[in-house]
Amino acid sequence: MKRFLVLGLIILIAGCSHSSGVIKIGPETFTIATSASWGKGGIPAAKRIAYEEAAEQCSKQGNLEIFTLSEKSNATTWVDGMFRFELNFRCLKANDPEFKRQGLQSAPDSIIENRGR
Repeated sequence: MKRFLVLGLIILIAGCSHSSGVIKIGPETFTIATSASWGKGGIPAAKRIAYEEAAEQCSKQGNLEIFTLSEKSNATTWVDGMFRFELNFRCLKANDPEFKRQGLQSAPDSIIENRGR
């Protein structure tokens, strides 16, 4: 019986992915949070899901382009088994002055302050 329980738990963890759906947080500004287990592809899969849903949202608004404001990912732990990815974005026209080449940079997980002078 324990074998079936462990096997079922492994299959459940290995095959999960989730999306919060696109949430409007301001004028033409949205956020989405996704997660995927290692069996579904981990962070790359969570990122793909987020960008696909973002592209769908911008497409619904008239083939607008995704302008990434920030993205953040969290590594998994053995306890929860899920990789998380968060995307904040805007939907802009290609000729919008705000729409320019993006220099993406991940937000730091921690900031170290040197107080020794």
